[in-house]
Amino acid sequence: MMKTKPQRCMVCRKKVGLLGFNCKCDEIFCEIHRYPEEHACTFNFKSIGRAVLAKENPLCKVDKLENRI
Repeated sequence: MMKTKPQRCMVCRKKVGLLGFNCKCDEIFCEIHRYPEEHACTFNFKSIGRAVLAKENPLCKVDKLENRI
């Protein structure tokens, strides 16, 4: 039977066990450091948010002069 290494928080090195929180920066954190502000996250949330907004809200252009001669 092989033993696996215990999962630890990447900031405080506390054992997290089954309660570890995965972040979008592909690291595991404890309940104290789970928020991006608490562990100096390197993931760029703004670019993902902008891409989602651009996809969901396409640019709508209409001819400004309806009755052209």
